[in-house]
Amino acid sequence: MAYDRLYLLMFSVNLTYVVVALYGWALKVFYVPAAYKEVFGQLYPARYSLANLFMMQVVELPFIFFIGRPEVLFLVNASALLFITSYLIVLIKGYFFLDFYTAPRLLQLQHPVIICWIALMLPVLGVIKFTPTYKTIMTIVVLLVALGYIVQLDRCRLRLVKEIREIDEDEFSSADDFPIKFAKSIKWLPFIVCMLLIATFLLNSYWAKMVRDIVFIIINVWFAIVSLNPHRNAKKLPRELKKKDTGDNAESSTKYRLSDKYCQETEKKLVETIRNKKLYLEEHFTMNDLTDIMLINKNYLSEVIARSEYQSFYKLINTLRIEHACQLLQEDPTIKLEQVALASGFLSGSAFSQVFKRLMNVSPKEYIGKIHAK
Repeated sequence: MAYDRLYLLMFSVNLTYVVVALYGWALKVFYVPAAYKEVFGQLYPARYSLANLFMMQVVELPFIFFIGRPEVLFLVNASALLFITSYLIVLIKGYFFLDFYTAPRLLQLQHPVIICWIALMLPVLGVIKFTPTYKTIMTIVVLLVALGYIVQLDRCRLRLVKEIREIDEDEFSSADDFPIKFAKSIKWLPFIVCMLLIATFLLNSYWAKMVRDIVFIIINVWFAIVSLNPHRNAKKLPRELKKKDTGDNAESSTKYRLSDKYCQETEKKLVETIRNKKLYLEEHFTMNDLTDIMLINKNYLSEVIARSEYQSFYKLINTLRIEHACQLLQEDPTIKLEQVALASGFLSGSAFSQVFKRLMNVSPKEYIGKIHAK
């Protein structure tokens, strides 16, 4: 009787999980809010990829029909780990980098998953016995395949971190002002999901699976709520999209739309203006502020900075801030670093130390030590 109640509870949780996943799939495929109709593709570039991720959760269906069979529990835990981990790569690349997978490319990515799934289905279909040896071998194989996908996810994370920094550094002079909070917060979520899936797979218990199902139900419901209430602003298009939209010829023609002479003259004028007016001392100085002062088209100004030795607005302003800080330290090596930081336009001593180390390749304390050594 106790087992019957336990199985009924697990059946209910698993069924709820599958139904919510199917609802999420239908929502992503068919629902488009009227207020966002014109920019929906821009707001949700990975809409169909997310829908497919919801659909992939139907790998849980065998558990509903064959609850109580250990080979089925092993199958659904392994399938969830492989399918979801592999497809997270597709979802992240589609959302952040607009790098979408065609059917052949998706098949190529997931063919190890398909091979493993076929092998996992054999004992469920009664073709082979679910022996301890088989379970051990398949556990190792599944973990190795999942590890390969996690490595690819880490590459996506590193690429995302790089893209975040590049986009932010084009616009802001202080790291605390960097606005892309969603990308920063989401970069570790895939790994949390993967760790949960691996833990469930290794434990291979009904209770562990039920906990995992409840967590995924909550995540799916949250995604559904966000989909129904998408209070979002159209974001800045990723650089990859701009390149794809313009095409190779257009890209090459616009890449150098300003002459070298113009860039050199504007760079000189730009740096002189920032130095003379000490604009770098303003804590929250942005690219828009600089555009208003210079009275130059923002795209032109961005190109001038990109082609200069500074390469980004962030590096330009912070190089001048660090030069100012070095001057203060040379005048008075006993001055407190916090005072130097605030007097040089930084929001905090820690922000100053990070930027100083990045640009000078030594810490502020090491720099002071060199001053004393002289």
